Amino acid sequence: MVKKQIKVLALLVAIVLVISVVDIQAGLKDRAFATHNVGKLGFFTTNIGQFYPYGGQFEKTIEYPINSGRICMYRQCLMIAVPYNVVSAADGRFEEFDAVAGFNAGKAQIAMSDNPATWPNWGWPVRDAQDNPVIVSQQDSYCVYSDSTNWRYYNNKEKDKLLDIRVHQSIYSWGVPDADKFVIVKLEIENRNTIAHRGMYLNFYSDLDIGGIGNSYNEWADDCIDFDKSRELVYFYDSDHYSNEWGVNDPFLAGVTFLKTPNGQGITDWHWIDVGVDEVLVNNAMWDSLHYSLMASDTMYFHNHPLHHVSDYFHLGPNPIKGAHYDDPATTRITDGTGKVVGGAMVAYICNGPFDVEPGQRVEFLIGVMVGDNKEDLLAVTDKIWQYYGDDFQIATVPAPDLSGAASDREVTLTWSNRLDVEYTNPVAKPPANDLQGYKLYRTTDPLLNNWQEIATIPMQFKEEHTARPAAYTHSDRAGVYNGFNYYYCLTAYRLNPAGKLEESVKLSDLKNIANQSNAIALQPRTEAATATADLERIKVVPNPYVLSARWDEARLGNSPFGEPLRNLAFTNLPSSCSIKIYSLDGDLVKTIEHNNGTGREEWNLLTLENRPVSSGVYFFHVKSVLGEKIGRFAVIR
Repeated sequence: MVKKQIKVLALLVAIVLVISVVDIQAGLKDRAFATHNVGKLGFFTTNIGQFYPYGGQFEKTIEYPINSGRICMYRQCLMIAVPYNVVSAADGRFEEFDAVAGFNAGKAQIAMSDNPATWPNWGWPVRDAQDNPVIVSQQDSYCVYSDSTNWRYYNNKEKDKLLDIRVHQSIYSWGVPDADKFVIVKLEIENRNTIAHRGMYLNFYSDLDIGGIGNSYNEWADDCIDFDKSRELVYFYDSDHYSNEWGVNDPFLAGVTFLKTPNGQGITDWHWIDVGVDEVLVNNAMWDSLHYSLMASDTMYFHNHPLHHVSDYFHLGPNPIKGAHYDDPATTRITDGTGKVVGGAMVAYICNGPFDVEPGQRVEFLIGVMVGDNKEDLLAVTDKIWQYYGDDFQIATVPAPDLSGAASDREVTLTWSNRLDVEYTNPVAKPPANDLQGYKLYRTTDPLLNNWQEIATIPMQFKEEHTARPAAYTHSDRAGVYNGFNYYYCLTAYRLNPAGKLEESVKLSDLKNIANQSNAIALQPRTEAATATADLERIKVVPNPYVLSARWDEARLGNSPFGEPLRNLAFTNLPSSCSIKIYSLDGDLVKTIEHNNGTGREEWNLLTLENRPVSSGVYFFHVKSVLGEKIGRFAVIR
């Protein structure tokens, strides 16, 4: 279903029909994407100037909390412009930025600092003057893209319209308290042309859907925008402070702050536009004059154009701030006939300019993208970002230990090295010292990782040693551990800072990142195989009875891509090799399972020989092996 209903002007339809579509195959093999997933905020990015999946899929930019499915931004992307030539990532049909090759491993994944498998073969791509790798946060990403598919150059054959710019994009994210609700987007615009670019603007285009992106409740159509110039902040909130889609009061807010800009003026222009106007006209790659005039707050273009109206693009209110440059936030608080604030379906142009870029020069932007649980929280997060910016993002972090483990029968054994005990020194401590105090071990069975339980605190014991041992620490977890369940563990090192505040390593926030995070592991205890005839009496089915849609499935196996739990029950205490036959109460054969995995456990997906779901009822099982035979029964309740 299309997100927004649009009235397309007949004239525009006619124009579009005669335009050749950009050959998106150009550079397609170099396109890549990534999700920043180390903190509470999930942030999607590509290497073509879009912060949503390329190809017009949208609906991915900001998720909070990560893995919750609560996405509040239809899309965010860039526009970079000189007078009347705009390179835009907003039009899904004409992607005017394209990837520059060689800055990742070529696996359609942007280079991520915590995943060396994504790096180019020459190492981390961000280097200092001495060719040392530079990693700023707990999870950096890096990519480069250019205007090689600029519509006016690539599709319209206007060779003089190639700006020949490159954007060097870094994104920084953290997973520690006070820094886990934002990302920092660093953009370096490089002029590779032989001519200077004058009067340039950058627009951090934001199409907001506070409260949800789905069509069922049209949550995307009741948004409002506010502006805080003192914080260089444009932020977005839900007009009725309720999300029907999520079923929650006060859905979280999102915002954008400009920390550093080439002209030092922060947000110089911002305007909101109704999506009906936006999707028909503003997104169109042909309307460079419209784009630039709006970014530069030049109303003359709209006064003089028969198709575009000033009131569609400028909402200045009765007392315009700085002339036409800033819309009045009160105009976004649209009301119905009763005076109730209902908001609208809108996008925001958040801009800085003009600035100049000389040949061979790079200019730099630092942009914060953040979320907050409410307005007060959002403003506090923004203030924290500015504090961190003033400190060059020297955010207090604790290194992560290396966690290993093994699962056995109803037990998990976890081990880790004393590497941090003997090697770590906090460089900002006075004098520099190892100020770590110990380790905290967390466990959850929640595949969304939203419910960590601290199960142990272990003091640091080996600071006086000089050699790191791989298994210096051992912890056995038996309490509440059952076979067949996935258990997720995360180990953090911790210290108390001079103010008495706990600081610890980043916790695992996204299972997609578990392979890259040394202090996290997933394990599943398994039943040991029967080895004697007497052991066959221990064979049983779990759970029994099996109740369809019980939390058993979700906690044990997680959710399938279609949102349904995987249906399985398990036969336990089996011999390492045996045959299992399942019969109905009437004696009909329902399923034969050959068990040969060498363990004492075999799972059944509750599908019959004909691949149909079993019905409710009582069933018998017959296990046959070299050790002997066992007959038992179990029930399925739908």
